[in-house]
Amino acid sequence: MIHILLLSHGGMAEGMMQSVRMIMGEQPYLDYVTFDETMGLEALDESIGAKLHADLTTNQYLVFCDIIGGTPFNVVSRYSYKNESIAVIYGMNLPLLVEALIRRNGEKSLDELCEYLHRQGKDTIGLSEF
Repeated sequence: MIHILLLSHGGMAEGMMQSVRMIMGEQPYLDYVTFDETMGLEALDESIGAKLHADLTTNQYLVFCDIIGGTPFNVVSRYSYKNESIAVIYGMNLPLLVEALIRRNGEKSLDELCEYLHRQGKDTIGLSEF
């Protein structure tokens, strides 16, 4: 099973969860961690570690982060560096998250899902011509 974890500065990750519920209903194996101004690096690391609790020999994690190089990205990247069952995508947005939720069970592996999402990413933003 591919679990999805959302990480952000402030309330973005929680807001993404609320939006997903409105669009798709409750989703299993979807969770979030918010890095707020009262948290230190150690507290964030503990929160992320607690969410990445499943047996990584049978479960995989796709982690969406708000921005590359931010503290949530840097902390979770250390986890993914040590374990091939964790992949990190930065530049989190709602269309890409919805696509990941729809396709996560149809893809054969975490790597294949990430490759697909990477190709689709360019189509999730655009400039309105209206």
